[in-house]
Amino acid sequence: MSEKKKPSSAKTPAAASRQASEDHAAAVRPGRSRRRNAVKTKPPQPITRRGRATRQRLKDALAKLLQTCAFHEIRLEDITREAGVRVSLFYHYFPSKTDITHEVLSDLLGAFREEVAGRPKDDGPLAAIHYANQRMVALCAASPGAIRCLLEADQAVAPFAPMWRELTLDWNRRIAANIRRQMPKAFKTEAEYLSLAYALAGTADSYLFEYFVQKNPILREAYPTQEEVARFLTILWYRALYLANPPDDFLGDLAGFKSLGQRSAVRRSGARPKKKPS
Repeated sequence: MSEKKKPSSAKTPAAASRQASEDHAAAVRPGRSRRRNAVKTKPPQPITRRGRATRQRLKDALAKLLQTCAFHEIRLEDITREAGVRVSLFYHYFPSKTDITHEVLSDLLGAFREEVAGRPKDDGPLAAIHYANQRMVALCAASPGAIRCLLEADQAVAPFAPMWRELTLDWNRRIAANIRRQMPKAFKTEAEYLSLAYALAGTADSYLFEYFVQKNPILREAYPTQEEVARFLTILWYRALYLANPPDDFLGDLAGFKSLGQRSAVRRSGARPKKKPS
C-alpha cells in the first residue's frame, strides 16, 4: 500500500509576507501572542447592507489612521475603535491587519489607474505630461500615509512594496510607449525607452515623497499649491524630453526656467552676453 502524500507546507509569497508582518508585530510588542480568534482564510463578502457598511467603515478607519501613523504602529484596537466596532468583529471581515491594508491600498491604486486611463487621447505632449503629473500629485496629496506605506523599505514591517513596483512598472511602460511614438528613432530597444521613463518618474516620485510624506517646509514654501507642484514637475519632464521650455503661457510664474541654460547657450555660440545698461 502506498503512503499518502502529506500536504505541502510551502507558502505563497503573499502568505509569507503576511506571516512575516504578523511575526514582526509580535516581536515589537513583547508579551503579545497571535490572537486566538484570528482567522487563516479570508472571510466571504458580507451579504447584508449593514455588513457591507461595517466592512467599509473598517477600511475607512484604517485609511484615516495611515495618514498619521506608520503601518507597524497601528493596532487592531486602533482600527476597530476608529470604526466604532468590537475587535472580535474585525475577523468577520478580514483575516489580519495586513489583509485589510492590502485591500485599502489596492482600492487606492485601482482608482488611480482608472483616472489616468481616462485621459483624452487627442491631447498634445505637454497636456499629456501635465495631466499625468496632476494625477500623481493629487494621489500623494490625498493619501500621503498610504504612499509612505507603499514605499516602506522593510517588508517585514510593511510588505506592500510589490504593489508599488507593479504600479510603477505599468506607469513607466505608458510613459515609454508615449516617448517611443513621438521619437521612434531615439533608442533601439524597449529597455532603453523604459529606462528613460524610470529615470523621469523616479525624479518625480522622490520629490513628491519629500513634499507630501516628509512635508519638507522648503519645498512647500517654493510651491505652496498642488497645481504649482504639478506644473513644476511637468516643466522638468518637458525640458528633459524636448530640450526646450514649454510655451510662455504655460510657464507663467515659473518663467525662471527660461534663464536656465542661457549662459551655456551663449558660450556654445561664441557670442558675448550683452551687458545690462548701467
